[in-house]
Amino acid sequence: MVEFIKGSRKLYDIQSMTQILNINKSKIQRELKSIDGEIVKYKNLHLHPEKTLFSLMERILIEKLEKSNDKF
Repeated sequence: MVEFIKGSRKLYDIQSMTQILNINKSKIQRELKSIDGEIVKYKNLHLHPEKTLFSLMERILIEKLEKSNDKF
């Protein structure tokens, strides 16, 4: 996992997000398009702030909870 720190902000690349959230890259890319969060370009990498990662965590958690409720 790679974590970039720029000033007081933590930035994550998509590969790190896939490891943290344990979902595939294409799902993260689809969710990132719908969020329209800030993107920082650094040495051929597209980095996203920690706030974006937390938004993704929230969406995925809600989605998984809804799926588990549908089963019962």
